[in-house]
Amino acid sequence: MNIIKSIIWEKWKDPYGLEEEDIPNNIPQEQDHETYNQNDEDEDEDEYDEDNHGIKNNKHPMSMMVTPMGLIPYTENTAACRIFNFWTGHTNFNITQKTSNIIEAIDGIETLDIYTRYRFRIGVGKNFKDSTVMREINTRVCKS
Repeated sequence: MNIIKSIIWEKWKDPYGLEEEDIPNNIPQEQDHETYNQNDEDEDEDEYDEDNHGIKNNKHPMSMMVTPMGLIPYTENTAACRIFNFWTGHTNFNITQKTSNIIEAIDGIETLDIYTRYRFRIGVGKNFKDSTVMREINTRVCKS
């Protein structure tokens, strides 16, 4: 049975479930002294917190990610969707070593991760147009 090879492209989604616009783009700043509210006094008392060994809870929660180097804050500088231009390719054919070599040889491919025999992820370099790179992959891989 001869099938016509095809690749369907999908923008890669961050595994932390955050969209690019949801990622904090800076660390929250302390409130100005001018915005001090008398009602906040009870919350801001300088009491020793025995449960946390004196460490007060931060009022600004921060997402963290677990890496081989330990916990890293998840910010605009560490979010993969901000650092890389990732795309997922879904195929109707096996991704072989030959297919992998063809994809890696295309100008603009920064990273290539093979997930399954039908799914892979590419990272397109910032100095390349993603649609041009994906079109080139379709042309070269589907012809071979």
